[in-house]
Amino acid sequence: MDMDSLNLWYQKIARPLPWRENHDPYRIWVSEIMLQQTQVETVISYYLRFLKRFPTLKSLAESDEQEVLTLWSGLGYYRRAKNLRKGAQYLLSLRGEFPRTRDEILRVPGIGPYTAGAILSIAFDLPEALVDGNVQRVFARYFGFQESVQSSKAQKFFWSKAQTWVNTATSPRIHNQALMELGSLICKKGTPLCHQCPIKPSCVAFKKNLQQKLPIPKNRKPSQEVHWLAAVFHKTLRGKDLYWLKQNIGTQWWDGLWEFPRVDKPLKQKWNDSVKFLEKTYGKDFHYIPLNHAQHSVTHHKIRVAPYLIHTSKIPSPIDGKWLTPDQISQLPLSALAKKIFRQLPMC
Repeated sequence: MDMDSLNLWYQKIARPLPWRENHDPYRIWVSEIMLQQTQVETVISYYLRFLKRFPTLKSLAESDEQEVLTLWSGLGYYRRAKNLRKGAQYLLSLRGEFPRTRDEILRVPGIGPYTAGAILSIAFDLPEALVDGNVQRVFARYFGFQESVQSSKAQKFFWSKAQTWVNTATSPRIHNQALMELGSLICKKGTPLCHQCPIKPSCVAFKKNLQQKLPIPKNRKPSQEVHWLAAVFHKTLRGKDLYWLKQNIGTQWWDGLWEFPRVDKPLKQKWNDSVKFLEKTYGKDFHYIPLNHAQHSVTHHKIRVAPYLIHTSKIPSPIDGKWLTPDQISQLPLSALAKKIFRQLPMC
Protein backbone atom coordinates (compact mmCIF):
# COMPACT_ATOMS: atom_id res chain seq x y z
CA MET A 1 0.00 0.00 0.00
CA ASP A 2 1.44 3.41 -1.00
CA MET A 3 -0.66 5.61 1.27
CA ASP A 4 2.27 7.36 2.95
CA SER A 5 3.75 8.37 -0.40
CA LEU A 6 0.32 9.49 -1.61
CA ASN A 7 -0.43 11.58 1.47
CA LEU A 8 3.02 13.22 1.52
CA TRP A 9 2.60 14.06 -2.17
CA TYR A 10 -0.78 15.67 -1.51
CA GLN A 11 0.48 17.82 1.35
CA LYS A 12 3.15 19.23 -0.98
CA ILE A 13 1.05 19.92 -4.06
CA ALA A 14 -2.56 20.41 -2.83
CA ARG A 15 -4.26 23.23 -4.71
CA PRO A 16 -5.26 26.23 -2.54
CA LEU A 17 -8.97 25.93 -3.25
CA PRO A 18 -11.40 28.16 -1.31
CA TRP A 19 -13.28 25.25 0.28
CA ARG A 20 -10.00 23.98 1.71
CA GLU A 21 -9.41 27.07 3.82
CA ASN A 22 -11.02 25.41 6.83
CA HIS A 23 -12.96 22.30 7.80
CA ASP A 24 -16.41 23.86 8.05
CA PRO A 25 -18.86 21.07 7.09
CA TYR A 26 -21.30 23.56 5.54
CA ARG A 27 -18.66 24.97 3.18
CA ILE A 28 -17.41 21.48 2.32
CA TRP A 29 -20.97 20.33 1.64
CA VAL A 30 -21.71 23.25 -0.71
CA SER A 31 -18.47 22.67 -2.62
CA GLU A 32 -19.04 18.93 -2.99
CA ILE A 33 -22.55 19.43 -4.35
CA MET A 34 -21.32 22.05 -6.83
CA LEU A 35 -18.42 19.84 -7.94
CA GLN A 36 -20.73 17.02 -9.00
CA GLN A 37 -20.61 16.88 -12.83
CA THR A 38 -18.76 20.24 -12.88
CA GLN A 39 -15.09 21.20 -13.29
CA VAL A 40 -13.19 22.79 -10.40
CA GLU A 41 -12.28 25.87 -12.47
CA THR A 42 -15.95 26.52 -13.20
CA VAL A 43 -17.10 25.99 -9.63
CA ILE A 44 -14.75 28.44 -7.88
CA SER A 45 -16.51 31.67 -8.89
CA TYR A 46 -19.98 30.18 -8.27
CA TYR A 47 -18.87 28.91 -4.87
CA LEU A 48 -17.52 32.29 -3.78
CA ARG A 49 -20.69 34.12 -4.87
CA PHE A 50 -22.90 31.53 -3.21
CA LEU A 51 -21.02 31.69 0.10
CA LYS A 52 -21.03 35.48 0.03
CA ARG A 53 -24.83 35.47 -0.19
CA PHE A 54 -25.41 32.40 2.00
CA PRO A 55 -22.47 32.31 4.43
CA THR A 56 -24.20 30.04 6.93
CA LEU A 57 -26.46 27.03 6.97
CA LYS A 58 -29.20 29.16 8.53
CA SER A 59 -29.05 31.79 5.78
CA LEU A 60 -29.46 29.09 3.12
CA ALA A 61 -32.28 27.35 5.00
CA GLU A 62 -34.22 30.62 5.23
CA SER A 63 -33.57 31.63 1.60
CA ASP A 64 -35.99 32.01 -1.28
CA GLU A 65 -35.71 29.19 -3.80
CA GLN A 66 -35.68 31.58 -6.76
CA GLU A 67 -32.67 33.41 -5.36
CA VAL A 68 -30.84 30.11 -4.85
CA LEU A 69 -31.59 29.10 -8.44
CA THR A 70 -30.44 32.49 -9.71
CA LEU A 71 -27.05 32.09 -8.04
CA TRP A 72 -26.87 28.53 -9.37
CA SER A 73 -27.85 29.51 -12.90
CA GLY A 74 -25.19 28.28 -15.32
CA LEU A 75 -23.97 25.35 -13.21
CA GLY A 76 -26.73 23.07 -14.47
CA TYR A 77 -28.31 20.09 -12.72
CA TYR A 78 -30.59 22.44 -10.79
CA ARG A 79 -32.05 19.70 -8.63
CA ARG A 80 -28.75 19.93 -6.75
CA ALA A 81 -29.53 23.51 -5.74
CA LYS A 82 -33.07 22.67 -4.67
CA ASN A 83 -31.89 19.72 -2.59
CA LEU A 84 -29.12 21.82 -1.06
CA ARG A 85 -31.74 24.26 0.22
CA LYS A 86 -33.99 21.42 1.41
CA GLY A 87 -31.01 19.81 3.11
CA ALA A 88 -30.20 23.06 4.90
CA GLN A 89 -33.79 23.26 6.16
CA TYR A 90 -33.58 19.67 7.38
CA LEU A 91 -30.29 20.32 9.17
CA LEU A 92 -31.64 23.50 10.73
CA SER A 93 -34.38 21.36 12.27
CA LEU A 94 -31.53 19.38 13.89
CA ARG A 95 -30.27 22.60 15.54
CA GLY A 96 -28.05 23.31 12.54
CA GLU A 97 -25.57 20.55 13.32
CA PHE A 98 -24.25 18.03 10.82
CA PRO A 99 -24.65 14.38 11.84
CA ARG A 100 -21.40 12.52 12.37
CA THR A 101 -22.48 9.05 11.30
CA ARG A 102 -23.07 7.80 7.77
CA ASP A 103 -26.58 6.50 8.49
CA GLU A 104 -27.71 9.83 9.93
CA ILE A 105 -26.13 12.09 7.33
CA LEU A 106 -27.63 10.03 4.49
CA ARG A 107 -31.07 11.16 5.69
CA VAL A 108 -30.27 14.72 4.63
CA PRO A 109 -31.95 15.54 1.28
CA GLY A 110 -29.44 15.50 -1.57
CA ILE A 111 -26.66 13.73 0.33
CA GLY A 112 -25.67 10.36 -1.14
CA PRO A 113 -22.89 7.91 -0.28
CA TYR A 114 -20.09 9.92 -1.90
CA THR A 115 -21.10 13.27 -0.36
CA ALA A 116 -21.60 11.62 3.02
CA GLY A 117 -18.06 10.23 2.90
CA ALA A 118 -16.64 13.57 1.80
CA ILE A 119 -18.27 15.56 4.60
CA LEU A 120 -17.53 13.04 7.35
CA SER A 121 -13.90 12.52 6.37
CA ILE A 122 -12.90 16.05 5.31
CA ALA A 123 -14.86 18.03 7.89
CA PHE A 124 -14.54 15.66 10.86
CA ASP A 125 -11.53 13.50 9.92
CA LEU A 126 -13.61 10.34 10.33
CA PRO A 127 -12.60 7.09 8.54
CA GLU A 128 -15.42 7.13 5.99
CA ALA A 129 -14.84 6.07 2.39
CA LEU A 130 -15.71 8.01 -0.72
CA VAL A 131 -15.71 7.00 -4.37
CA ASP A 132 -16.16 9.50 -7.18
CA GLY A 133 -15.06 9.44 -10.81
CA ASN A 134 -11.49 10.36 -9.89
CA VAL A 135 -11.21 7.61 -7.28
CA GLN A 136 -12.73 5.06 -9.67
CA ARG A 137 -10.12 5.90 -12.29
CA VAL A 138 -7.24 5.66 -9.80
CA PHE A 139 -8.43 2.33 -8.40
CA ALA A 140 -9.22 0.81 -11.80
CA ARG A 141 -5.64 1.47 -12.92
CA TYR A 142 -3.90 0.82 -9.62
CA PHE A 143 -5.57 -2.57 -9.12
CA GLY A 144 -5.82 -3.40 -12.84
CA PHE A 145 -9.60 -3.76 -12.65
CA GLN A 146 -10.71 -4.80 -16.15
CA GLU A 147 -14.49 -4.56 -16.06
CA SER A 148 -16.86 -1.65 -16.59
CA VAL A 149 -16.49 0.83 -13.74
CA GLN A 150 -20.28 1.15 -13.54
CA SER A 151 -20.96 -2.53 -12.95
CA SER A 152 -22.23 -3.56 -9.53
CA LYS A 153 -19.12 -5.70 -9.12
CA ALA A 154 -16.89 -2.69 -9.78
CA GLN A 155 -18.76 -0.47 -7.35
CA LYS A 156 -18.53 -3.06 -4.58
CA PHE A 157 -14.84 -3.50 -5.31
CA PHE A 158 -14.04 0.24 -5.33
CA TRP A 159 -16.01 1.00 -2.16
CA SER A 160 -14.44 -1.95 -0.36
CA LYS A 161 -10.92 -0.83 -1.28
CA ALA A 162 -11.70 2.79 -0.41
CA GLN A 163 -12.92 1.80 3.05
CA THR A 164 -9.93 -0.48 3.63
CA TRP A 165 -7.52 2.31 2.72
CA VAL A 166 -9.21 5.02 4.78
CA ASN A 167 -9.45 2.71 7.80
CA THR A 168 -5.67 2.54 7.98
CA ALA A 169 -5.02 6.21 7.11
CA THR A 170 -3.36 8.40 9.73
CA SER A 171 -5.67 11.22 8.63
CA PRO A 172 -8.81 10.29 6.64
CA ARG A 173 -9.17 13.99 5.80
CA ILE A 174 -5.82 14.11 4.02
CA HIS A 175 -6.08 10.64 2.55
CA ASN A 176 -9.44 11.06 0.81
CA GLN A 177 -8.51 14.45 -0.60
CA ALA A 178 -5.19 13.00 -1.79
CA LEU A 179 -6.98 10.24 -3.70
CA MET A 180 -9.28 12.70 -5.44
CA GLU A 181 -6.44 15.11 -6.18
CA LEU A 182 -4.42 12.29 -7.71
CA GLY A 183 -7.28 11.41 -10.03
CA SER A 184 -7.87 15.04 -10.95
CA LEU A 185 -4.27 16.14 -11.58
CA ILE A 186 -2.24 13.02 -12.38
CA CYS A 187 -4.34 9.93 -13.10
CA LYS A 188 -6.33 11.80 -15.73
CA LYS A 189 -8.68 10.54 -18.39
CA GLY A 190 -6.90 9.55 -21.57
CA THR A 191 -3.19 9.97 -20.93
CA PRO A 192 -2.23 10.02 -17.23
CA LEU A 193 0.96 11.71 -16.02
CA CYS A 194 2.49 8.50 -14.68
CA HIS A 195 5.98 9.97 -14.31
CA GLN A 196 4.58 12.29 -11.60
CA CYS A 197 2.52 9.65 -9.79
CA PRO A 198 3.59 8.90 -6.18
CA ILE A 199 2.08 5.38 -6.23
CA LYS A 200 3.16 4.19 -9.69
CA PRO A 201 5.62 1.53 -8.38
CA SER A 202 2.66 -0.60 -7.22
CA CYS A 203 0.22 0.36 -10.02
CA VAL A 204 -0.85 -2.63 -12.13
CA ALA A 205 -1.75 -0.50 -15.14
CA PHE A 206 1.65 1.22 -15.05
CA LYS A 207 3.55 -2.06 -14.77
CA LYS A 208 1.54 -3.74 -17.56
CA ASN A 209 1.19 -0.63 -19.75
CA LEU A 210 -2.62 -0.62 -19.47
CA GLN A 211 -3.06 3.08 -18.70
CA GLN A 212 -4.76 3.79 -22.03
CA LYS A 213 -7.13 0.83 -21.69
CA LEU A 214 -8.27 1.42 -18.12
CA PRO A 215 -10.70 2.21 -16.73
CA ILE A 216 -13.22 0.45 -18.95
CA PRO A 217 -16.07 2.96 -19.35
CA LYS A 218 -19.75 2.23 -19.16
CA ASN A 219 -21.74 1.94 -22.37
CA ARG A 220 -22.83 5.45 -23.16
CA LYS A 221 -26.39 6.14 -24.20
CA PRO A 222 -26.45 7.81 -27.64
CA SER A 223 -27.44 11.46 -27.65
CA GLN A 224 -30.88 12.38 -28.91
CA GLU A 225 -31.42 15.50 -30.97
CA VAL A 226 -34.09 18.00 -29.92
CA HIS A 227 -35.14 21.03 -31.99
CA TRP A 228 -37.09 23.98 -30.59
CA LEU A 229 -38.33 27.32 -31.84
CA ALA A 230 -38.31 30.15 -29.30
CA ALA A 231 -40.69 33.10 -29.48
CA VAL A 232 -39.01 36.23 -28.10
CA PHE A 233 -41.94 38.62 -27.71
CA HIS A 234 -40.88 42.25 -27.29
CA LYS A 235 -42.61 45.55 -26.71
CA THR A 236 -41.67 49.07 -25.64
CA LEU A 237 -43.54 50.81 -22.82
CA ARG A 238 -42.69 54.33 -21.69
CA GLY A 239 -39.31 54.06 -23.36
CA LYS A 240 -38.48 50.74 -21.72
CA ASP A 241 -37.89 47.45 -23.50
CA LEU A 242 -39.96 44.54 -22.19
CA TYR A 243 -39.70 40.85 -23.03
CA TRP A 244 -42.16 38.06 -22.30
CA LEU A 245 -40.81 35.17 -20.24
CA LYS A 246 -42.44 32.20 -18.57
CA GLN A 247 -41.39 30.06 -15.62
CA ASN A 248 -40.96 26.31 -16.08
CA ILE A 249 -43.15 24.38 -13.67
CA GLY A 250 -42.85 20.60 -13.48
CA THR A 251 -40.83 20.36 -16.69
CA GLN A 252 -38.29 17.71 -17.66
CA TRP A 253 -35.44 20.21 -17.62
CA TRP A 254 -34.85 23.51 -15.84
CA ASP A 255 -37.82 23.17 -13.49
CA GLY A 256 -38.33 26.48 -11.68
CA LEU A 257 -36.18 28.44 -14.15
CA TRP A 258 -37.38 31.10 -16.59
CA GLU A 259 -37.20 31.04 -20.38
CA PHE A 260 -38.80 32.36 -23.54
CA PRO A 261 -41.91 30.56 -24.84
CA ARG A 262 -40.96 27.73 -27.16
CA VAL A 263 -42.47 25.06 -29.33
CA ASP A 264 -41.10 21.72 -30.45
CA LYS A 265 -39.95 21.58 -34.06
CA PRO A 266 -40.23 18.17 -35.72
CA LEU A 267 -36.75 16.90 -36.59
CA LYS A 268 -37.83 16.19 -40.17
CA GLN A 269 -38.95 19.76 -40.72
CA LYS A 270 -36.36 22.01 -42.34
CA TRP A 271 -35.12 25.03 -40.40
CA ASN A 272 -36.09 27.18 -43.39
CA ASP A 273 -39.72 26.32 -42.69
CA SER A 274 -39.57 27.53 -39.07
CA VAL A 275 -41.52 30.74 -39.70
CA LYS A 276 -44.38 28.77 -41.25
CA PHE A 277 -44.45 26.55 -38.17
CA LEU A 278 -44.46 29.58 -35.87
CA GLU A 279 -47.30 31.11 -37.89
CA LYS A 280 -49.36 27.98 -37.30
CA THR A 281 -48.68 28.29 -33.57
CA TYR A 282 -48.89 32.03 -32.95
CA GLY A 283 -50.57 33.38 -36.07
CA LYS A 284 -49.61 35.32 -39.19
CA ASP A 285 -50.06 38.78 -37.70
CA PHE A 286 -46.46 38.97 -36.51
CA HIS A 287 -43.16 39.71 -38.20
CA TYR A 288 -40.69 37.01 -37.15
CA ILE A 289 -37.09 38.24 -37.01
CA PRO A 290 -34.52 35.41 -36.81
CA LEU A 291 -31.78 35.50 -34.18
CA ASN A 292 -28.72 33.28 -33.97
CA HIS A 293 -29.37 29.64 -33.17
CA ALA A 294 -28.41 28.50 -29.66
CA GLN A 295 -27.28 25.02 -28.65
CA HIS A 296 -26.97 23.16 -25.39
CA SER A 297 -26.44 19.57 -24.23
CA VAL A 298 -28.25 18.07 -21.26
CA THR A 299 -28.66 14.46 -20.06
CA HIS A 300 -28.09 12.61 -23.35
CA HIS A 301 -29.87 15.28 -25.41
CA LYS A 302 -28.42 17.78 -27.86
CA ILE A 303 -30.78 20.73 -27.99
CA ARG A 304 -30.79 23.29 -30.78
CA VAL A 305 -33.14 26.24 -30.67
CA ALA A 306 -33.95 28.84 -33.31
CA PRO A 307 -35.10 32.06 -31.59
CA TYR A 308 -37.26 34.64 -33.34
CA LEU A 309 -37.74 38.21 -32.16
CA ILE A 310 -41.40 39.28 -32.36
CA HIS A 311 -42.40 42.91 -31.80
CA THR A 312 -45.92 43.08 -30.39
CA SER A 313 -47.99 44.68 -27.64
CA LYS A 314 -50.24 41.65 -27.19
CA ILE A 315 -49.31 38.05 -26.38
CA PRO A 316 -51.22 35.29 -28.16
CA SER A 317 -53.25 33.29 -25.68
CA PRO A 318 -52.85 31.03 -23.88
CA ILE A 319 -49.18 31.68 -23.02
CA ASP A 320 -48.33 32.00 -19.35
CA GLY A 321 -45.68 34.46 -18.29
CA LYS A 322 -45.14 38.17 -17.82
CA TRP A 323 -43.44 41.22 -19.30
CA LEU A 324 -40.00 41.92 -17.82
CA THR A 325 -37.28 44.51 -18.35
CA PRO A 326 -33.73 43.40 -19.16
CA ASP A 327 -32.69 44.37 -15.61
CA GLN A 328 -35.44 42.21 -14.14
CA ILE A 329 -34.53 39.31 -16.42
CA SER A 330 -30.88 39.49 -15.35
CA GLN A 331 -31.98 38.91 -11.75
CA LEU A 332 -33.95 35.76 -12.57
CA PRO A 333 -32.72 32.15 -12.71
CA LEU A 334 -32.61 31.56 -16.47
CA SER A 335 -32.20 28.29 -18.31
CA ALA A 336 -28.90 27.88 -20.14
CA LEU A 337 -30.58 28.40 -23.52
CA ALA A 338 -32.53 31.43 -22.30
CA LYS A 339 -29.25 33.03 -21.25
CA LYS A 340 -27.77 32.47 -24.70
CA ILE A 341 -30.81 34.05 -26.34
CA PHE A 342 -30.97 36.89 -23.82
CA ARG A 343 -27.41 37.96 -24.67
CA GLN A 344 -28.51 38.61 -28.27
CA LEU A 345 -31.36 40.96 -27.44
CA PRO A 346 -31.39 44.73 -27.95
CA MET A 347 -30.76 46.81 -24.81
CA CYS A 348 -29.26 43.80 -22.94
